[in-house]
Amino acid sequence: MIPDSYFDRFTTKKYRSQNPLQRALIRRFVERLHSLVLRSMPIESVLEVGCGEGFLSGYLSEKLTHVTFTGVDLDAGDIAKLKEKFPRIDAHEGSAYDLGFLGEQTFDLVICAEVLEHLETPDVALEQIASRTKKRALLTVPNEPLFMAANFLRGKNITRLGNDIEHINHYNPRSFRRLLEPRFEVLEVTTSFPWLLTLNAPR
Repeated sequence: MIPDSYFDRFTTKKYRSQNPLQRALIRRFVERLHSLVLRSMPIESVLEVGCGEGFLSGYLSEKLTHVTFTGVDLDAGDIAKLKEKFPRIDAHEGSAYDLGFLGEQTFDLVICAEVLEHLETPDVALEQIASRTKKRALLTVPNEPLFMAANFLRGKNITRLGNDIEHINHYNPRSFRRLLEPRFEVLEVTTSFPWLLTLNAPR
């Protein structure tokens, strides 16, 4: 189980929250994601697109010490924090819409977690992700309307009925599969309330 001391290493609001239910949901999500990573083995390289300050990649890099990790995020401040906490992760400031700065690199596993719902053109990002995926892509989004309901029940975004103002796109299992299938073979769809997790192979 992810200890509270790990959460406390981060400054992002959702990880700093002392709400025990929120931490329990995040723990379960990360553990479910970790199990999908293990089912993708053997892997030697991981790219996380939208890595933030490294909550996921940092955790996985400490579990999978034989795997090389690369992270990309638009936020220069988060990248600086990631480099300080996890120096063995090769971290870059950059956009999911254009991964050309990675050169010709491809990765055994590409992770994009809680990013696609924020993007105006998720298809463009998925094209970039697919082009960098050698074996598997692990892609996650909020599971709607469960995510909004969970927000509403804990008193978040009440006036918007639980909808996060930064979420441009809303997916359920069927609509998320439709988004992915042009570029990926969807191997597995699973849930960790209130999120959807998918394991995919590039077409």
